[in-house]
Amino acid sequence: MTAGLEVRGLVTEFAARGGAVRALHGISFDVGETEIVGIVGESGSGKSTVVRSITRLLVPPGRVAEGSVVFDGRALLDLPERRMRELRGRDIGFVAQNPFSALNPVLRLEKQFANIAKAHGVRADAASRERAVALLEATGVNEPERVIRGYAHELSGGMAQRVVIAMALYLNPRLVIADEPTTALDLTVQRQVLDTLRKLTSGSGRSMLIVTHDLGVVAEYCDRVLVMYRGNLVEQGAVSRVFTAPEHPYTASLLRSVARPAESPNAAEAARAAGPSDRVQPVEAAMSETGGA
Repeated sequence: MTAGLEVRGLVTEFAARGGAVRALHGISFDVGETEIVGIVGESGSGKSTVVRSITRLLVPPGRVAEGSVVFDGRALLDLPERRMRELRGRDIGFVAQNPFSALNPVLRLEKQFANIAKAHGVRADAASRERAVALLEATGVNEPERVIRGYAHELSGGMAQRVVIAMALYLNPRLVIADEPTTALDLTVQRQVLDTLRKLTSGSGRSMLIVTHDLGVVAEYCDRVLVMYRGNLVEQGAVSRVFTAPEHPYTASLLRSVARPAESPNAAEAARAAGPSDRVQPVEAAMSETGGA
């Protein structure tokens, strides 16, 4: 597999009063060219910390303490901040979890597209504006000409996420990183947004790294999966293999937690009757048997 992104031994820490707290424990993985890779795990497992470490978007007191991140032959952790800013947006597109946090509330959307172009040395002219409108249309935005002349507060959550996707793809990046891009959306809009991301990634020469807590998203949209637990990458591999023959107890536990329509109607009620300790214990017991995560 040709790797567009290579992560090796990534260790991320957060400074605290009692000393540094380690959030990532030597993470290593690849994202191949034209590949869609999902990072899955429970809340607090380190999924978002991985992508923010890769893109150097960690907020202090977080810092990458060890490891390397190489993209397109460039060692990202060694680049000057100015060069890293140039690379983000142009070569690596980022889709944030909350689209409204990524949009400027006081600027028209066409001005925000123009600012992205100018920041990366691209002329903000009629042709670049036409590209923005075409991308908005491709992401499923209704009346893109009207929308691009408007403001972020005029958008619904689903439309705002589509606009952010269009902005992430505006300069034709080779890698798209999506950090739980559908968390705040209802199920129907989630499906539409994910279909849009896959359509604009597959067959375009792009690769994508998508962070999610939803195993269904990984099963339907990803080629390979990375399973995170307590800051460790406990399993990785092809989705078809990991989901049918998991090798790590935590992965197996995650898969058992997914509700299946074919189960008896009384299955959910029986699970509730078992009590939270009975449901959680197998995960913790399995982890302790293997020496933890």
